[in-house]
Amino acid sequence: MKVAVIGGAGRMGRWLTGYFLSKGHEVIISDINENEAKEAAKLTGAKLARDNIEAAKNADLSVISTPIEVTPKVLKEIAPELKESAAVMEISSLKSKIVPVLEKIAKRKVKTLSVHPLFGPGVQKLAEEKMALVPVLDPASEVRLVASLFPDVEMIVVDAEEHDRIMALTLSLPHFLNIIFACVICEEDIDVLRKLGGTTFTLQLAISEGVMTEDTGLYASIQMSNEYTVQYLNKFLSNAEILKKYIDKQDLKNFVQFYRDIRGSLSKDKDFSRAYERMYKALEAL
Repeated sequence: MKVAVIGGAGRMGRWLTGYFLSKGHEVIISDINENEAKEAAKLTGAKLARDNIEAAKNADLSVISTPIEVTPKVLKEIAPELKESAAVMEISSLKSKIVPVLEKIAKRKVKTLSVHPLFGPGVQKLAEEKMALVPVLDPASEVRLVASLFPDVEMIVVDAEEHDRIMALTLSLPHFLNIIFACVICEEDIDVLRKLGGTTFTLQLAISEGVMTEDTGLYASIQMSNEYTVQYLNKFLSNAEILKKYIDKQDLKNFVQFYRDIRGSLSKDKDFSRAYERMYKALEAL
């Protein structure tokens, strides 16, 4: 199979290139960053296209690994050049503005896939990793096609609106929290904090620094392109203000009640009883 990876110079684009090459497919890449694209092609052994259209024109599968806000434009750009029997797959972390574009492409008898790998480009093995699939036209056939491309992943089918709402909670909110955490500690002596920090701090520092190594544009898009983000950030800040008020006023009674109410809700999670054990296992892995 001939696979085109558009955005092949990016971190996820390089991972996808390596993945499909490892499966024995012919891979051609394109990227707006020409120098980085040349380097990526050289390092991976993929072919290099002059532009997106050349990459997608004869491909059996075109994979779009571009910034969220650029993906609809790229899809529209390559759509007229896709073979009738070809497939196109985009991997963005937000779907609501992209699925309607795919629906139009699907009318041209092109197979369309909207997936979201719930893992990063540092993953070594796909066993036990997850991937969200947002149906475009024919859920059953799309599930089968994705399963044939990524047989080792656990697939989770979810509609575009629910996907984006959940991403506000699982991406936007944690990123926001960790950016602010980094903002507070960045002017301190990190070495001293690391020496005196306990389990919670050590894990939080690792997560926060990991977040701060990621692509700025991607993280800005995750915050600003999701219509649900501000709603949950407002909820976060409102509850943070309530808790801060209890601390300011030395209000032990309400602090304890606030804590217990949250713990009671979280305890419904089947993994809650193992949380402390899992936290220490995560620490051991660092």
